[in-house]
Amino acid sequence: MAMNVLETDWVELLDPKDPLLPYRKKGWDRFQAIGLPRPKQEAFQYVVKKQDLPKPARKKTVSASPTNGIAFVDGFFEETLSQIPSPMVCLPLESAIRSYGLFLQNRYSLILKSEMDPYAALNGALHGRGAFLYIPPQCKAALHLVQIHTSDAMATPRLHLYLGKNAELHLTQISQGASGFCNSVIDVVLDSGAKLSFLDEAEGHYQALRATVKRDAQLKGVFLGKTLRHSLKIELAEENSEAALYGLSQLEKDAESHFHVCVEHAAPHTRSRQHFKSVLKDLSRFSFEGKIYVHPEAQKTEAYQLNNNLILSDEASAYAKPNLEIFADDVRASHGATVGQLEEEEVFYLRS
Repeated sequence: MAMNVLETDWVELLDPKDPLLPYRKKGWDRFQAIGLPRPKQEAFQYVVKKQDLPKPARKKTVSASPTNGIAFVDGFFEETLSQIPSPMVCLPLESAIRSYGLFLQNRYSLILKSEMDPYAALNGALHGRGAFLYIPPQCKAALHLVQIHTSDAMATPRLHLYLGKNAELHLTQISQGASGFCNSVIDVVLDSGAKLSFLDEAEGHYQALRATVKRDAQLKGVFLGKTLRHSLKIELAEENSEAALYGLSQLEKDAESHFHVCVEHAAPHTRSRQHFKSVLKDLSRFSFEGKIYVHPEAQKTEAYQLNNNLILSDEASAYAKPNLEIFADDVRASHGATVGQLEEEEVFYLRS
């Protein structure tokens, strides 16, 4: 039934004049091939709050102060609320697909073809007005990514981000208002020597981060929001590339937070670090499923993965599944997880 409703929404949104129509069709085909999560499906087995998918949001105009960065309203890129200093370039996706032609077209097709997350694929089909942000070589900047929600409809923001050689960007994501369902995708390419620091303080339902990190480039992601489920897939594509991913979830009542992480080491001398923590009270739930995948050619890889969970009530629960798949023989890699609670003596000491 849910698929039938979504297909009706998909047909209603089709616009023959949309320059992104071929890519939307690829996203829809991929979503149909994957399908919505099934009961007890491994990648979603710990998510309790199954979300009913409302109808996709429609573009609307709101009164708000412009932000130093990029603003989305109900999943639609809003140029009038976005301030991007020169020489950086920020365009609606339908314009960028022409201006930045071959690169963006190939990238768009590639990530849709390889996508395994149903909600990320659905974003490719139903996203509102997406945005493309280009940071030219040597440029250094700090920007905000603001998600403004004004309705209970389905918000599907999509951002494609490209950092040129030796460019640096600090990007902070925040949200304003509450959405009935927010399903966002951020796609990142870091050229040689580029550095991206991404701080996520937004609340949402499903968010996918896809990134390709090239030679000598560095990606750092810190996730402090209350998004229901993060899907993170990072490819360390060339030598001396690096990724560091950190998360902290402080949950209470019946709140949930879930991380599904995959870091691929596809070249020699690459480094990654994953460290996720949770502090859980009441009926809250947390899960971490992390993978380090080392290709045969990725010799001299250094990879680290750890998940720590602190349980502060008898009803809270945490699930940890760190894992390694290593096909190279000269690798330094470790992984681990802990789930524990405060001892009575420790609590007494803290209260004294």
